[in-house]
Amino acid sequence: MKKDYYFKRYAWKFPLTSHFKPPSDLEMVVVIPAYKESQLGSAINSLLASRDIPCKVIILVVINAPEQSSSDNFNLNEKAFEEIKKIKDTDKINIQVHNVLLPQKKAGVGLARKIGLDEAASWFKKLNRAGILICFDGDCQCNDTYLAAIYKAYKNQNINAGIVSYEHPLDPESGIIPYELSLRYYTDGLRYSGYPNIHQTLGSCITIKSDHYCKYGGMNTKKAGEDFYFLNKIVRKPHFAEIHEALIYPAARISDRVPFGTGRALIGYQMQKEKILSTYNPLTFENIKTFISCLPLIIQGQSPDLPEAIQGFFNSINFYQNLSKLLKNSKSLTSFYKHFYDWFDYFMILKLIHFTRDHFHPNVPLEIGLSKLNKDYWRIKGFKTLSLHDKLIKIRALNRTTQ
Repeated sequence: MKKDYYFKRYAWKFPLTSHFKPPSDLEMVVVIPAYKESQLGSAINSLLASRDIPCKVIILVVINAPEQSSSDNFNLNEKAFEEIKKIKDTDKINIQVHNVLLPQKKAGVGLARKIGLDEAASWFKKLNRAGILICFDGDCQCNDTYLAAIYKAYKNQNINAGIVSYEHPLDPESGIIPYELSLRYYTDGLRYSGYPNIHQTLGSCITIKSDHYCKYGGMNTKKAGEDFYFLNKIVRKPHFAEIHEALIYPAARISDRVPFGTGRALIGYQMQKEKILSTYNPLTFENIKTFISCLPLIIQGQSPDLPEAIQGFFNSINFYQNLSKLLKNSKSLTSFYKHFYDWFDYFMILKLIHFTRDHFHPNVPLEIGLSKLNKDYWRIKGFKTLSLHDKLIKIRALNRTTQ
């Protein structure tokens, strides 16, 4: 994609700072969308507490609300805006805060995040070089080496995009422990299955170079799940990495701002604890593992014995017709696999899992899923006797060292 094409075709048409001249030594921009956010000041102070920052950083805060929001929400946003304006810059970190109204039809975290990321990308375009765009949320905290670790990863590992690690604060009464266990069970279950390029899809974990961001079409404007769809198109692109030394702590709190995610899950936990204490059947990951291992035989025209759930899903999506087209249009095995996983992507694998859950393998208690995955994948000694809290601590440690 040519350098200006993204901004002419896809970028948000109403820049926040059209006449702003970015500092010549700017290297990183942290973008924070915020709506009805009471913890925004704490999030920014967490970033300001970063140590050993080797470059100039701007924190760009996009306080936002739908045009038809309530007066209470407008007042909350105005209060946050005034609070942030009073926070002083440091030698290395400057703060910009904007309070914007979003069109009712598209208002949501996706559009707010996109506005900030597009703005930051335009600054690096003015500087005629790429910089690092960092997604953060208004209810997050970070470790004190967060910014330095991201900068170091981009400079030393030659990466184009990456995700940082996450750990929720562990309030045992909130439901956050089983919730995070479910997140890690899902990603590690898919890693066990052999499905490639598996990473957690949390918006506040995303980092990306500004030119890479523009090249692949930028952020979408979905009201929720914008992070899932954005990472779905980025994770398979060259030079993607996990940055374990950078760590965020997303808030474990009830919230109704988006239709799913952490806040909604914790509301559900308060209403129906059994729901968050159940998870996908481990047979689902076994089935995917069989499918992935049989894929080389399938593309050779053979008919291996596939699980009934996999075959049923294949029938529902015309798998073999699509496979034939992909094979016909691929010049090599390498190009086939690229095209195949562009089609059989995160969204498709999630559809497969939901199809399997609904028609073949119902959800099971979380403890059963965890125990099975530990036996096959984590192999943590004494796992069955550990509390959910201690199981999570052990799994976190494995995730930081093995992925």
